Amino acid sequence: MRNILFGILTVTFLSACDDAPGPSGPVADTEGGRAIAEADCSDCHGMDGRGATPEIPNLAAQPIQYLVDAMHAYRDGGRLHAALQDMTAGMSEADILNIAAYYAGQPPLGSVDTPPTSNTSYMEGEGVAVLCEECHGDRGVSTTPGVPSLAGQQPAYLIVSTQEYKRGERGHQDKVDMLSGLQQVDIEKMAMYFAAQSAPAREAPPFGDPAIGKAQSAGCGKCHGARGISHDPLTPSLAGQEPVYLVNAIKAYRDHERVDEADMPERTDEQIENIAAYYSTQSLGASIEGEISGAEIAAKCDRCHNPPSGERKLNIPVLKGQSYEYLVSSMKEYRHEDRENSMMHKMSANYSDEMIEAIAAWYAGQ
Repeated sequence: MRNILFGILTVTFLSACDDAPGPSGPVADTEGGRAIAEADCSDCHGMDGRGATPEIPNLAAQPIQYLVDAMHAYRDGGRLHAALQDMTAGMSEADILNIAAYYAGQPPLGSVDTPPTSNTSYMEGEGVAVLCEECHGDRGVSTTPGVPSLAGQQPAYLIVSTQEYKRGERGHQDKVDMLSGLQQVDIEKMAMYFAAQSAPAREAPPFGDPAIGKAQSAGCGKCHGARGISHDPLTPSLAGQEPVYLVNAIKAYRDHERVDEADMPERTDEQIENIAAYYSTQSLGASIEGEISGAEIAAKCDRCHNPPSGERKLNIPVLKGQSYEYLVSSMKEYRHEDRENSMMHKMSANYSDEMIEAIAAWYAGQ
């Protein structure tokens, strides 16, 4: 899907043409492809290209070049599947092209799954978040000096930060103990809950000058966004943040007590207080909707998999109507770099299980 999906699974489809020319010239024999499909492929993919189980992808109406590339990947070890590697090992290029042409020519399938339609993770995340709210405030809006707010932060940032606390990499033993019983899925649900909250603008703190801090914060906006609202998944927002926490954090970076890859400029204590005062008086909306919309997340995937121009590259698969379970497993393989595709690795790296499931449900339901 990111390319996204973490790929998944004419020339003009060769859709209705026997003996149609292949992508680079060879003639495809769709009747020959039918014979091979019946003998070797139909037990899993059917003669109509429908996966026999939810874990098996649908092949019907996929781009012919994508199907050819996929078979090459299994044959050459780019994708790991012992049965498919054995089957494709003895195939000629003509066999591969013929099979691809046959399945590419089958009519598109409707949704074969009943993907999840209700989103309970948000409410489950609210239950996990109770652990954090004693310190970080109701809905993650901190009222305790020196304790950061969590409301409205990017979910990926919250997930990564919580994982670092759980592993003890941030040197906070109380948090290590508190988080020790949480599973990865619990952390993801908690992050999605806090990300769906908003942080209101605060009254100006008793230190610093917000008006002066606005000008002095110009360099911060390069990473943290205009008015401290970050749109980078791994960069925290500063808007609406607890001001004492901001002062302490900025000083820690300045004094190299915290390490950051960014080149943090040197600032005086007075400048830091001004910047903290400015950001704390800005409001921060939710970084995601409370109910995650698969359609909204999938919009990024559509740039490659369903471009508005209709000119999808021939080696990129169709995702609409694909098996929900297959889409989920494929995206997770890309996220874990178990499938080769650097673009997909990059796109899926920050996707939680919930986001992947939302994307898969959207496409499977089309």
